[in-house]
Amino acid sequence: MKHVSTLLMLVCLLCHGAARAQSGGAPVGWLRLSADMPMRGRWSLYSEVESRQGNAQLGAQRLGRVGFRLNVAPCFSLTTGYVLAANEFGRADASTVPEHRFYQEIALADQSGPVRASHRLRAEERWLRAAPEAAFRFAPRLRYQLRLVIPLRTGGRRPVGSAYVVAADELFAGLGARDGRSFLEENRASAGLGYRASRRTMLEMVYLHQSQAAGLAGLALSRNAVQVSVAVAIPTRTALVRL
Repeated sequence: MKHVSTLLMLVCLLCHGAARAQSGGAPVGWLRLSADMPMRGRWSLYSEVESRQGNAQLGAQRLGRVGFRLNVAPCFSLTTGYVLAANEFGRADASTVPEHRFYQEIALADQSGPVRASHRLRAEERWLRAAPEAAFRFAPRLRYQLRLVIPLRTGGRRPVGSAYVVAADELFAGLGARDGRSFLEENRASAGLGYRASRRTMLEMVYLHQSQAAGLAGLALSRNAVQVSVAVAIPTRTALVRL
């Protein structure tokens, strides 16, 4: 299959990230719920809520996302939206601070063979705080994700009641003043299983390794997570991209 080499690359990145970073400890839990509902014409409304547990290195986070998606073609979409996040810094008082983001996204999917490959490029304009007492600072970044879905039945289809393998890698590149920080500031590699519960609902459970570069030394903070995702999407003729 033409995407086998890409899948092997994702596995190597996952192993490399785990070896380069600190261990990250035992896996924590991430939960994501998302919905993609059609509106008039080629437009749809995307919404998402997510809760991410923290560990000794990286704090917990909760976020909500809403976006308007234009389905230009069945395998090509444009999205813009807003994210409100609450970041926990792991202090004794468990204090959290808000983070505001606006984002723009281009998504492409290749469904020509049994392996489905999806590409997502996202620009984010973020306003965040390094500590609860600090002022907001502007920290834009770019994110690129490659995601592969491999059905576990012949024909490359995912009918209701079928399972599939999913693997993904996402790179985060910081923009603007670096202040001694690495340009590639974060990587998330994941692999696991998915299940199509109904025509509209997908369930996924993946192992995810997150690593963050920190400072001039290039050391990395890390977190291992088991992520459970529930995605609800109403299929339409113009909205087949599901990321």
